[in-house]
Amino acid sequence: MDVINLGGGIPDPMPDFLARPLAFAARLNAGGDPAGDMELRRALAAKLLRDQGLSFDPPTGIVLTTGAKQALLPALLAMIEPGDEVLTFDPCWVSYAPTIRLAGGIPKPVPLARSGDSFHLDAALLRHAVGDRTRAIIVNTPHNPTGRVFTHDELTDVAALALDHNMWVLSDESFDKFVFDGHRHVSIAALEGMQRRTVVVQSFSKAFALPGARVGYAAGPASVCAAMSRFNEHVITCVSPFMQALALRALGNETEWTAALQAALRLKRAAIEDFRAYLPGVRLVRTEGTFYALADISARNPSSQTFARWLLDIAHVAVTPGIAFGAGAEGFIRVNLVGPLEAIRTGLSRIQAALA
Repeated sequence: MDVINLGGGIPDPMPDFLARPLAFAARLNAGGDPAGDMELRRALAAKLLRDQGLSFDPPTGIVLTTGAKQALLPALLAMIEPGDEVLTFDPCWVSYAPTIRLAGGIPKPVPLARSGDSFHLDAALLRHAVGDRTRAIIVNTPHNPTGRVFTHDELTDVAALALDHNMWVLSDESFDKFVFDGHRHVSIAALEGMQRRTVVVQSFSKAFALPGARVGYAAGPASVCAAMSRFNEHVITCVSPFMQALALRALGNETEWTAALQAALRLKRAAIEDFRAYLPGVRLVRTEGTFYALADISARNPSSQTFARWLLDIAHVAVTPGIAFGAGAEGFIRVNLVGPLEAIRTGLSRIQAALA
């Protein structure tokens, strides 16, 4: 069966710097620092300073991980004790709650407030959720799955909460380069008093279209990074040395590559906007960041899982049901814009025909 996959996919375009030879063989017998190659850590520290004005000491404040996802567990193990609560937004990325449980914690979802089709942080809801055992909060901006880029004011409210209650913040900023229409990515670590209690997590899978490399990194206080490095030493030894070499090359091509990737994604966003008036009973949420588009399908079917299955059976298009991200996204589907432009257009045409 010919299925258009708008639930995930392989990044398009692929980085052109992959076409140039890289001396992998020289790295195959290399040992590895559990925290990562020092040259790469210095380059990452320079990037964070350049992008967000964050100053991290490469030897003590940067740790390489096997993708951004693997950074979550050792960071949480360093932050919480068994039985501690960790606040998450609802909806949120599907791995947060399971990872909190693996670390012995209790995930406590806090609904994002709704205003029309838009989602936003509500300081009152966050404060109401804080209990005696609340030790941390996971912040994700630009936000998966809603596509929101949380504002400086919204993040200031979260920072005030963390400072008032002596909480850690785990800031997932994997989509930091995917911000559009005049919006600006702000790292909560850059707000006053926050760097000493925040661990910033980023990924080469998104900004550099290298999901198969499985390279991510965390930047944070020396105490947390030391614990994360010990975790790496005994669980993964280190991130693959030749993938770290690829990551270093990617950073050297960041300026040109990011511009090309953003230009390609703007065309894909324009393609889905072209269908806004032609999807009866479906309301598209305008994407401020990430490479996802959220669509409200509740007028057609209150169950996102049933609707997604119907699209698969009738239109032969795969999307992600919103319920996967929490109760706050029920009645929505998420469309992934990472694949080829023509495949996205074909998939949207099929959805349009099925709805009609």
